[in-house]
Amino acid sequence: DYSITDRSCGGGSDTAFDSFSGATAVAQAGDTVYVREGRFKEQLKVRNDGAAGNYVTFRNYESETVTITGATLKPAIDLTNREYVVIQGFTVEKVGRWLYFLEAHNNIVRDNSFSQAYDTAGSKAGIFFFHASHNRFLNNTLEDNADDALSLVDSERNLVAGNSIRNAHHALWDIRCGNYNVLRNNYFYNDQQKDGEVYDCDGQVKTYKYDSTRRNLIEGNEFDYTANSGNKSPFSGIQYAGQQGIIRLNRFHDTTGPGLRMAIYGVEAKNNWGNRVYNNVMHSSEFAGTWLQPGGDKFFDNIFKNNLLGGSSFVNNDSRWDWWNNTLKGKPVQAYIDRSDGYEFDTNIFVNASGDQEFLAVKGNGNRTSTSQRTIAEWNSGDSNFRNGSVVTDARFIDESGRDFRLQNDSPLIDAGTFLTQTLSAGSGTELPVEDASFFYDGFDIPGEQGDEIMLDGDSQAARVVSIDYNTNTLTLDRSLSWNSGQGVSLKYNGSAPDVGAFESGN
Repeated sequence: DYSITDRSCGGGSDTAFDSFSGATAVAQAGDTVYVREGRFKEQLKVRNDGAAGNYVTFRNYESETVTITGATLKPAIDLTNREYVVIQGFTVEKVGRWLYFLEAHNNIVRDNSFSQAYDTAGSKAGIFFFHASHNRFLNNTLEDNADDALSLVDSERNLVAGNSIRNAHHALWDIRCGNYNVLRNNYFYNDQQKDGEVYDCDGQVKTYKYDSTRRNLIEGNEFDYTANSGNKSPFSGIQYAGQQGIIRLNRFHDTTGPGLRMAIYGVEAKNNWGNRVYNNVMHSSEFAGTWLQPGGDKFFDNIFKNNLLGGSSFVNNDSRWDWWNNTLKGKPVQAYIDRSDGYEFDTNIFVNASGDQEFLAVKGNGNRTSTSQRTIAEWNSGDSNFRNGSVVTDARFIDESGRDFRLQNDSPLIDAGTFLTQTLSAGSGTELPVEDASFFYDGFDIPGEQGDEIMLDGDSQAARVVSIDYNTNTLTLDRSLSWNSGQGVSLKYNGSAPDVGAFESGN
């Protein structure tokens, strides 16, 4: 007979508890546990599952501040072996570790604040997904972690969206031997190391899986800053060695290392292939917008289209290498291509106030150049992997200094992109065969997700992708279309062709 509104017994129909353990012992599917304002030095360990459409919910009452704190809490919130649970509106601070998704599925964690995790526990220190699937981590803030702030290890079909993640001693986030995960519309800033990592598992959480980090989607994120590494490999926006992933519509800017490092090294990062990198902005790095590294067992079929690279100037923060110290220092390096195979650059635009010149795209390693440097025009004519590159002197952003990379109406990037793929043959219906379906996304069977909206060249009607057969390169659509052989296919666009960069004008 407890009344939650006036916090008294006898005037209501609810049940009150004086501890998390008391409430979690009895909360069942369909129950909502409201937590009133206060500071709690107790772990929130959820004991019972909800059901589809009938979650167990733990949340703050109205807008009250509910804080979980205590350095011995490892983790502060535990969803191990739980399904269909909602965690909402908590402040977690000054704890050992933040939250576990271990063998956890179909849960929602939203609108929480996590700060100051002290335990140097690698993947386990922050938000830790392990053997977890179909979870949604939405609109949370994470700041100050002694190791990794968010890790998805051997987990699949999870959505991480709308979060702000700042400052971790290692990576802000990582995906390790996980598949079909989505990172969308997050903000990343790390004044201690790199922003993100994607690679296989070589002993992480006693897991060994190789060539097993496939079809993850990283889109619409802002990679704002990475720290100075000194005399070791520069800290990247993403240190990437995955397979068949999509990296699109992101803004990388003010990174001390490359925005996107296509890595190849050791055992955990020896498989980097089949990735599609398109419609990103890579701007104002102290290294290059992107870096393609040499070597490795598997580095092939990595395609870059419709990306905008500009504003970067090489700084030899790592002073161990003669070529960097004596030649590249101060040069306007936008793409650092340290290999001659495994990639394709198609219709990427470089921004440089002085126009086309050498060093916008460079080839070489730390100690020596491996070829004489070329202008972008010379790259187009002299490298079979590089075509249709161009240079503009002004991208005409809305506010370049304020890092607003939307396009003004007179931007030369509008309608300057290429179509992502083409149809294989003429036809009609809802089954669309294309040359390369790897550019597209069908929702990955994640709750609430929809597939891409696509358009054909010259057709004003859009259709939504409801499923993809990547083996046969077939898109199944939600409506019937008609098409010609070789007709361009892209994400929904305005005008005569897709734009270059992270924003489509008119949207």
